[in-house]
Amino acid sequence: MQQRLRATAVLVLSALLAGGCATLKPPTLAVDGLRVGDMGVTGVALDVGFRLRNPNPEPLKIERFEYELFVNGSSLGHGYEPKGVELAGYGEAKVTSRFDVNALKLPGAVLKVLRQDKVRARAKGRYFTSGSFGHKELGFDSDVEVDLSH
Repeated sequence: MQQRLRATAVLVLSALLAGGCATLKPPTLAVDGLRVGDMGVTGVALDVGFRLRNPNPEPLKIERFEYELFVNGSSLGHGYEPKGVELAGYGEAKVTSRFDVNALKLPGAVLKVLRQDKVRARAKGRYFTSGSFGHKELGFDSDVEVDLSH
């Protein structure tokens, strides 16, 4: 009888622990657009749009993120977004990150790509989140075709 009670207690405790330790689904961070800004002698400014989604019922904060930006397979360098974004449970937000391309460090062929109507933009990096689960560092890799003619 005591063995049966112990077995039942272990099963109930296991079920409670499994239900109470729900895992965090990683938020998604994806490139949502790319806009060429001011072009000067020494470089060009880009506005890189990101779409963030929280697939969890609990709110969370994306504290900051950093990334490497590729256009048509060529790296333009590294960027970051230092401002935090609060995401409600199942919420989403859009963030624009300012990215400065140094023309002196890139071949002219790479800069010429930014004059095309459509390009392939990829951002690969990591972001830092916090919420009821604590603090986490997560990676992301987003690849999208972008229309630069707008």
